[in-house]
This record gives sequence, C-alpha cells and structure tokens, in this order.
Amino acid sequence: MTFYNPWAFSGLITIPLLILLYLLKQKYEERTVSSLYLWQEVLMDMEAAAPWQRLRKNILLILQIIAVVLMTLALARPFFNFSGSPENVIIVIDTSFSMKASDNNPNRMEQAKRMAVAYINSLSPDASVTLINMNRDAVIEENLSKDKNRIRDKINSFTATNFAEDKDFAVSMIQSILRQYPGAKVVQFGDEKLDVPGKDVIFFNASNAGENHAVVLVSHARVNDGITALCRIANYSSEDASIPVSLYVDGKFFDARKVDVKAWGTADVYFSRISSDAEILECRIDEKDSLLEDNTAWNVVDPMKTARVVLVAGQNIFIEKVLSLMKGIEVYRTNKEDAGNLKGYDLYIYDGYLPEALPKDGNIMVFNPPENSFFKVGDSYEYPQISTSRHELFKYASDYSFTIGRTKLLEVPGWGEPVLEADEGTCIFAGTRDKTRMIVFGFDIHNTDLPLKTTFPILMTNAIEWLVPSAISNTLNVSAGQALSFNLAPKTTEVKVVAPDGTSMQIAPPFPAPVFNKTDQAGIYTLVQTLPEGQIEDYFCVNVPAEAESDLGYKNPAGERESQEPGKTGEELMSGETNGGYLLSEQKGSRTERGFNLQWILLWILLAVITIEWWVYANGI
Repeated sequence: MTFYNPWAFSGLITIPLLILLYLLKQKYEERTVSSLYLWQEVLMDMEAAAPWQRLRKNILLILQIIAVVLMTLALARPFFNFSGSPENVIIVIDTSFSMKASDNNPNRMEQAKRMAVAYINSLSPDASVTLINMNRDAVIEENLSKDKNRIRDKINSFTATNFAEDKDFAVSMIQSILRQYPGAKVVQFGDEKLDVPGKDVIFFNASNAGENHAVVLVSHARVNDGITALCRIANYSSEDASIPVSLYVDGKFFDARKVDVKAWGTADVYFSRISSDAEILECRIDEKDSLLEDNTAWNVVDPMKTARVVLVAGQNIFIEKVLSLMKGIEVYRTNKEDAGNLKGYDLYIYDGYLPEALPKDGNIMVFNPPENSFFKVGDSYEYPQISTSRHELFKYASDYSFTIGRTKLLEVPGWGEPVLEADEGTCIFAGTRDKTRMIVFGFDIHNTDLPLKTTFPILMTNAIEWLVPSAISNTLNVSAGQALSFNLAPKTTEVKVVAPDGTSMQIAPPFPAPVFNKTDQAGIYTLVQTLPEGQIEDYFCVNVPAEAESDLGYKNPAGERESQEPGKTGEELMSGETNGGYLLSEQKGSRTERGFNLQWILLWILLAVITIEWWVYANGI
C-alpha cells in the first residue's frame, strides 16, 4: 500500500489536543454548604471524577478519536497498487461517426466515456496517462499527465463526430509513442479494436452490435426528360428488410418507395423525371434505427453553367479539340491584334503572345510565352529530361513517356509553384496573381508528342477545372471532415460559406482563399461570392461516411464481422465497481486487479462514525 499524501499524517497531532480538552473540561459545580460534615462525600466525588477515570467511560471521545484517524488516513490517499511500478498508459478513445449509435444507453460515446473515466479512477495517482482522441485524425489531448481530474474533464468533453476514423494514422501514432516508452499499456475504448503490431491492446467495447439501415449514396444523371436520381440503401442487419425511402427535391417531397434489401446487402432505387432545374436532392429513410444521422443523404445537382473561353493568336487545334469535347464550354477565337481590349470571358488562352495588361475578369492559360513583365522567361532548351509531377494538375496521370522537343525554361515567381520540372529547370508553373489564376506552359504544344499520349486530356481537364469558375465539381459533394478549395471568380471581393445550421464563415479576403476544412456538419452548405455586380451563390453538400461507419456489427481488427453476446464489452470485459475507487478487468476469463483506492471507503466509514457520534450525543449516552 502506498500513501500519496504522507503529510496528512501530521493531522494526528489533533488527538492529544482532543484528549487535553477533555481533561480540562469541568464536570462539577461549586456550591456553598452549611456544614463540613459533607466533606467526606465531596472527596469521594472528586476521586470518582479524576481525569483518567473519566476518559475510561467517554464514548464520545473514543468516537471522535476514531474520526480523526479516519480523516487523516483518507487525506493521506492510501492506494493498493497490484501492478507494481507506476504505470504508463496510452488511452485511445474513438470519437468517430459510429460512436453516435444508440445501441447502448444513451449511445456508444457516453458508454465509452463512462468506462474510460472508471478506468482512470482505477489507476494509481502516480500513473502517467497519454490520452488520444481518435477520429479522422489521432490527436494527443494529454501527454504523460498525472492530473486525473484534468484527464477526466477532458474525456467528459469528448463528443462523437461525423468523421470516419483513420485507424492507420492512430496505429502509427501509438507505435511512435511505444518506441519511446516500450513498456506502456495501450487501452482502447470504442467499437472496433485496433491492431497494433507487437502490442496486446486492452480493448473495452462500447458497441452492443445494433442493427442499422443507411443511405450510402445519392447521385444523379441528366437525361432527355430531366434528371434521374440514384439512391443506394444499405441493410446492416442479420435479416432481410423492406425499407421505406423518400426523395425530396429542393426541400419538397417528390416520391416515396419501399426498397427490399437483403441482409448485409445494398439495393439501388431510381427516381426519374425530376425537373432539370432542380438544385438539391435529398434521400431519407423514413424509419428509426440505431443510427439516425445516416438515414439522410444529399446530392447537389451539377448547375451546368456555360463558361466562355477565348483562344488568342495562333491555331492550336489540339486545345480546340479538347475544349470542344467538354460540356459547358463555349469556345471563341481571336487574333492578337484584337486581343488588347478583350473582356467578358471566363478563361483567356494565349498562344505565343501576352498583352501588355492582363484581363482581370477571367483566369489565364499561356503557351510558349514571350518576354513579359509578369514573370521571367529563360533560354530555350531542347529535349529536357522531365520529372514525375505530384501537382494536382497531373492528378490521375501516370504516363510520363511524352517528349518535349523545345521548351523555354521558366523562373517561377513568388505567387506561383512548379507543376512540371526537368533537370534543366521548370517547364510548367501555376499560381494565383492578384486573384487571377494562371497556368504557364513554357513550350508550344505542337513541339511535343503530348497530344498523342493519354496524359494530355487528363492534364487539360484538370487545368480547365482549376481555371474555369463554373467548373466546381470538386465542391459539389464531399464527406464530413474533407477539406476542399474553391475555384473563385477573379473579380470576387469577398467569400463566405454558410453552414447547414446557418453559421456564416468568411474565408476571404485575404486572397487567395485558404483551404476550407470546417465541414464537420452534414447537410447543404452555401458558397457566397461577392462581386462588383452582385453575389453568386453555389451549393455543395457534406454527407456522413456511411459506407465506412454505418455497419454497427462488431468486427475484429482484421475487419471481419463477429458475433457478440449482448451486454458484454468485447474480448476484454469490464466488471466490478466503477464508483468506489477501483475497477476490475477480465481478459479471456482471467481476472486482473489493477488497483484499489481506499480513500472513498475511508470517507464512507468516517461518515458512519460521525453519524453514530451524533446519535450518542443526542441520546446522552
């Protein structure tokens, strides 16, 4: 047994002081008598009232001494530690979307918090705790802390999020900590056990294997008679189900169906002849289950805006061909003599030419640039050895076998970043200059075999999506917690986002607008751009990660579904007292006591002694 506050034993000095008070306390009264005949009787009374004689019969004094001893012991914080040396514990609490499930009272998150607090109560006061909050990230909330009150407060502040858990990142973080403290215990509270190689994770399962239905996908396609919506419904239960589903268009009821779904399966339902002017589709499951939040999903309809693109100087048949194949693009052509006063276009493409003043109402793409005042153009170089690009403009591109016959090497300005580099220098760069997005190619596309490679249409599609404000497909539908960037109109003076709960968040100025990552709410968001001529509103939706999180059945670390006895907490079961200062854990049938805190027991005994003392005093015993 260890006393974690030994200074409390100084309180025992109050015992002799208490006895002294009883010795000095008078038990008789002085009286005037008429005769000395009674002295003998007085002497006998004085002997009977001698101090030590009185102490032998004083029950109140004995009870008060016992109370002082109990109070002193309680303040000394006695603790039986059955684990030997002070513990170093890594506690991981899952706060991902599935922890909102109500198959435990009131939900998995609260159950996990209760178990975690009980576990904290069982640790010795000198145990060091590293507390990790696990959802899309793994965040260390407390590092090697011994302040149990602060750790409990931090745990109680946790709430379940709308994010999918990133188990790989959490395991990587735990392994990093274990490299510094290899003897540390790893204790997890959640609904799916982590697999930490080389470490036995003590797992407390907050799941009760609830059954659930979810909308895992909503999408649409434009057809001749309007819009057709696709809704995919999942049945995460052990029995076939007929699930009622409704579709709402722009907030108004459109149609309802009964969808038959096999156990642990999915089924698609189609809703057709939706107005081509529709903007927002919302699919709902019209019944309650263990996880209500995944019973609704949204889809924003592609607004099909038309972008005006102008090609200045030269006849670049390859660029014209790519643009002609893109939906929502109107292509215009002009020569450099008429290019000085161009305005009203969403994208300006210059080939071998740049005007003295760049347009401010659209973004810019440049091929084979001449000397200019906007960025430096270097010497020409033949057959450069290009490197693999990791820039977003080469996203999905894998073929780098193309050859560039001749290119001008570009000096990347402070507002730009390299897109394609060669051993000799930069061949392509991109960036935002005074709110205008610009991509510069150092070569004439006709001096390469790039148009003959699969990389070319991928590159051009990515470039047009990045440059044309109407091409905002990257903002239409995202998952909760996903960060995204907006393709803004060049003349935008202010940008804000209105969340589903009505909260307005300004994201610009300053420009360029930063990446937007406050997508924790599920629902419809509004992107509001303020321009000199008015405001532009676009919508995008955020859905919960139903495919990753809505299967509430218990799964082992390999992701395999396992049966689970109702009411249990998994392979390692929590039992015993959780409010008396100790906690017991069972692991596969063998019980291991971690610790026993005597403070609460002593305080309860002290309360009983004080109650008895009051009763003795009140009854004059």
